[in-house]
Amino acid sequence: MRYDSAHALEARPPSPRRSSRIRGALDRASIAAAAIELVEHLGIERLTMRALATELDCGTMTLYTHVRNRDDLLTAVVERLISEVDADRIAAESDGTWRGLLSGVLGSYRDLAMRHPRSFELLALAPYDLPPVAPHLEGVVATLERTGLSADEARTALGLADAFATGFLVVWARTATRQDTLGTARTETSLGDLRAPEMYDRGVEAVLLGFEATLGDVAPSLA
Repeated sequence: MRYDSAHALEARPPSPRRSSRIRGALDRASIAAAAIELVEHLGIERLTMRALATELDCGTMTLYTHVRNRDDLLTAVVERLISEVDADRIAAESDGTWRGLLSGVLGSYRDLAMRHPRSFELLALAPYDLPPVAPHLEGVVATLERTGLSADEARTALGLADAFATGFLVVWARTATRQDTLGTARTETSLGDLRAPEMYDRGVEAVLLGFEATLGDVAPSLA
């Protein structure tokens, strides 16, 4: 698994606040996008229905026509983040192997953490049975099965990959956003390279090789 150096794992500062607020018809997706932007600038603790309504220059009750409450708003954010992973596109563009599919998904997952380090944790730590998460994971498992993996193998492959990527990226995101919030400089230590992008790449490769070692014959392509 290789990544272009342009996609290195580094803390990206939040983009400047919008010079103009979203106007016109709102929908669940645009509200979720605005919520993500607010979280990236202010943190998840500052995301309230009132704060988001102010950000969108609308009445709080207007938001309630699209999201039932703050919990539902967080679910909408998770839906939006899943859509950015775009597993269907990755499956369509992959080489048809389980390795290619997982490499693509894990790369997209990493890019998501880079774009939205403060919001990322909402998806990364969401329960598997959360409504938007379950169909997403089931879809990935189904695509893995179409590469020739059994149902158990597909679930195992996804579980191992998800456990590694979530653990690595959540710690990376928390470290990066903590430094931004506190205004602290990055401390150089002998262990500093453990969170380097090359280490993520090597970890993904190790997970894929480890899973491959448990298989007998791996079917080569998607049906």
